[in-house]
Amino acid sequence: MKYFENIILSKNVRLAAGVIGALILTLLIFHAGVVFGSHRNSFGGPSVRSDMGRGFRPPFLPGSFELPHGFIQDGHGAVGAITAITLPTLTMETREGTSKTILVGTSTMIRSMRGTDNGALLVGNKIIVLGKPDSQGRIDAKLIRILSIATSTL
Repeated sequence: MKYFENIILSKNVRLAAGVIGALILTLLIFHAGVVFGSHRNSFGGPSVRSDMGRGFRPPFLPGSFELPHGFIQDGHGAVGAITAITLPTLTMETREGTSKTILVGTSTMIRSMRGTDNGALLVGNKIIVLGKPDSQGRIDAKLIRILSIATSTL
């Protein structure tokens, strides 16, 4: 019996028990954080993902497609390929097969993967257009994002 008391009261055993206790406490705190975070995201609380990136990069950096909140009120858009260019308008065929007329103005931002690229509007380019509709059904483009560059013109 005395032998076991000496082992339990030894300095090495107490040190090992302290390290194991601290490790268990650290793991319990980590697990509580994971549980709290998953409940916060699943029950409608403020999402961590929605705040990701805010304050770390300004909008409209080359390669980003981030728009400030309220950039285009009641905005409209289209996705498709450019079929004709007669500036200040261009015509595109949407993914649904319809034709859209896009108004390109001096305030229209044109972005490609390389950044700002006003000379990259070519027939065949696949683009996303964001803007407001006018009274004739055309889209007054505020932003044109070039998704892919055409290898040859039509």
